[in-house]
Amino acid sequence: MGIPEGLGRARLVLTLARSLPTLALIAAMGFVGPARADSLFDLASFFAGQSVSAGEVRTLLVSREAFTARFTGRTSGQTLRLDERFRFPDGERLQRWVLRFDGPLIRGTVETEGSDGALHAPVPVEGERDDAHIVLRYTGFAPGGGSLKLRFRHEIRPNGDGTLSNDVTVRLLGLPLAHSDVTFAKTQGDLARHLARERRP
Repeated sequence: MGIPEGLGRARLVLTLARSLPTLALIAAMGFVGPARADSLFDLASFFAGQSVSAGEVRTLLVSREAFTARFTGRTSGQTLRLDERFRFPDGERLQRWVLRFDGPLIRGTVETEGSDGALHAPVPVEGERDDAHIVLRYTGFAPGGGSLKLRFRHEIRPNGDGTLSNDVTVRLLGLPLAHSDVTFAKTQGDLARHLARERRP
């Protein structure tokens, strides 16, 4: 037997009304449909092969130290293996990344060369990405530093000219300790052009 037309409409309206708060909550939490893989920020493709960077570390608004780095990246499926060789005034330091991209989630490890020239044991890295930026977080060691563990947060965004910006915050016991602004580029020429535009008044 069928449901009388008027009763059927009433039940439909009541069901939709009861569902709206739940649907609104799901939408607000971002669970309405998975993110498209082809729209996510593709950091692995950027770092495949050779890349370069330049930046500055500011510690407690007191000291400033400029640095550069060279990168060698290899990709395999959704995994990026990246060697980052820093050049500081007091010498070179290595940081070795392994990052696995699973849709919007990023998981991996990072190893950092300490003041004794040896790599610390790998520490876990976690992060997220969307179409406009990537955030990476880990508790580990500063390049060229000692055994003190610090909390790092990297936020990477495209600059619109083929380069990327990396805003790095370093915390100790939850308190800001240092900050670094870094520019990544595929070539020295791209890096120089971007930095020259930034310096213009």
